[in-house]
Amino acid sequence: MTFKEFFKRFLAVLFVLLLWAGIWAARSTLILGFAAAMIAVGISIPSGWLQGRGLRRGWSIALSTLGIFAGLLLLILFVIPQLVIGLADLFGNVPSAIRAVLDVYQSVRSSGDFLQNALPALPEASENTTIAPERAREILNQLVDASLAIAPTLLGGVSTVVAVVVNIVFVLFISIFFLVEPKIYVKASLFLLPKRYHERAVHVWNELYHTVRMWITSLSLSIAITAGLVWFILGVVLGMPNAIVVAVFAGLATFVPNVGAFLPLIPILIFSLASDNPVQVFYMAPAYLAIQLFESNVITPSIVKAELEIPPGALMLFQLLITIAFGALGLLLAVPMLAVLVALVREVYSYDLLGLRNEQIALGTDREGKLVLVDKEQIVSIGEDTTTVELNETGSLALPEDA
Repeated sequence: MTFKEFFKRFLAVLFVLLLWAGIWAARSTLILGFAAAMIAVGISIPSGWLQGRGLRRGWSIALSTLGIFAGLLLLILFVIPQLVIGLADLFGNVPSAIRAVLDVYQSVRSSGDFLQNALPALPEASENTTIAPERAREILNQLVDASLAIAPTLLGGVSTVVAVVVNIVFVLFISIFFLVEPKIYVKASLFLLPKRYHERAVHVWNELYHTVRMWITSLSLSIAITAGLVWFILGVVLGMPNAIVVAVFAGLATFVPNVGAFLPLIPILIFSLASDNPVQVFYMAPAYLAIQLFESNVITPSIVKAELEIPPGALMLFQLLITIAFGALGLLLAVPMLAVLVALVREVYSYDLLGLRNEQIALGTDREGKLVLVDKEQIVSIGEDTTTVELNETGSLALPEDA
C-alpha cells in the first residue's frame, strides 16, 4: 500500500469519525427534526386528499394542520379534566375504597382453609389510637423540611415544562416549513450526488415517504380499533365510568410501543377506585390487559409491524438503544426511525450495492434441524410470501402440510 493510498483511507476514516461525532453532538436537534418530518408527513395525508378534491395546496395544508391540532387539543381538554376530577374523587373516597378492598380480601381469605393458611391475616387497627402532640409536631417539621428539599426539584420541573413547550413550538414550525415546499430539500440532496444517481435518489425518497405514510396510516387504524374495543368492552359491557376517556387514553398510548400498553391502567385505577363500587378494579384491570394482549399480539403485528416488515425482537432492542440515545422522544419515534433505517439499508445497501433486488432467499431445515439454503427451484410462494420449507433425508424438498 502506497503512502498516498494510506493517507486517503486515513482521511476517509477520520471524516466518518468526525461526522459521527457531529451527529452524536447534535442528536437532540436531529430527533426534533425527525419528529417534524413525521408530523409533516402526517399532515400531508389529509392535505393530499383535500387537494384531490380541487382545493389549493396552501388552503389544504392550512385546513389539515388546523383540523389535526384542533382535534388533539379537544382530546387533551376532554381527557385531562376528567382525570383530574376522577383523581379528586379518588382522594375523597380513599378510606371507603381501602375498606372495600380490605373487605374483599378478608372475604376471599376466609372462603377456604387453604386460602386462610396461605394468605396473611390483616392487622387489627385500634379505634382509640391517637398521635401524641410531640409526635404530631415532629411529623409537621418533617413535612416542612421535605417541602423545602423538593422545592428546587419543582422549580427544575417548571423549567423542563417550559423547554418541552419551546421544543413543541419549534417542531411545529419546522414541520410547516417541510410542508410548504418539500421539493427544496429533495433537490438539495440531489446536488450532493452525481447526476447518474439522481433518478435512483428520487426513488429512495419516494420509498421513505411511502414507509412513513404507511406507518402513520396503519398506526391510526390500530389506535382507532384499540380505542373502540376498550370503550365497548369496559364501558358498554362492564359499565366502567368515564370509559370514553379511558378509551381515548388507551388509543393514544398505542403510539408508545410496549410501554404504552400499561399506561391506561392509571386512569382505570383512578376511575374504578373513585366510583361507588371500587371493587370493580379487580375485573376492569384484567379485562383491559386482555384487550391489550389481543391488540399487541394480533392487531398491531398484523397492521403495523407486518406492513413494515420489522422483526419484533429487533424492534424491542432498537427501542432500548434509541431511548438511551434520545430519551422519551426516541421511544415514541422508535418504530418510524427503524422503518426508515430498514428502508435505507434495503434500497441503498442490499439492492444497489449488493445487487440483491431480484434475489429470493429462502431457508430450510434438514432432519437434524440445521439451517440450509434452498434453491430457487425449491421455493414455494403463497402470494408474495415465501413459505418456510423443510428438506427430507434425501435432500429433496418436504413441504409443510398447510403450504
